Amino acid sequence: MAIKEKQEESRSRLMEYLATEHKWENYLFVFLSIAVLILGVFLLNGTLEIKSTVPVIGSFPTAFAVIVTVVASLSLVYALYPFVKVAFPEFKKITWPTMPLFVGNTIKVFVFLIIFTLLYLMYDVLVSELIKGILNIK
Repeated sequence: MAIKEKQEESRSRLMEYLATEHKWENYLFVFLSIAVLILGVFLLNGTLEIKSTVPVIGSFPTAFAVIVTVVASLSLVYALYPFVKVAFPEFKKITWPTMPLFVGNTIKVFVFLIIFTLLYLMYDVLVSELIKGILNIK
């Protein structure tokens, strides 16, 4: 009698890593950091104002806005670091092209762009002339 093996579900390595290393709290922390950073920027550029009747903060609204912006920026960096940390070892594996290869690829890209620009220009002229001919526009 044949035994059927249960096929394992293949999960993405990224999703597995995020599920084990980064709990929902990190996502919430990133979201709140972004929200507070936006609030601080709005306070700095004058979109939002703090009334002078607010104790302590009302006396120094610009200082408060700067502190909020700096703390939110640092919190965002702190929250995003675990997500970016795994990319640092990959940076060591990068190999840059040699100068002749770089120049050759750059020339190929520009030739490709010039050819396609001329092709689309030709199509534009052709379609414009066809439309003028159909509508008898002089």
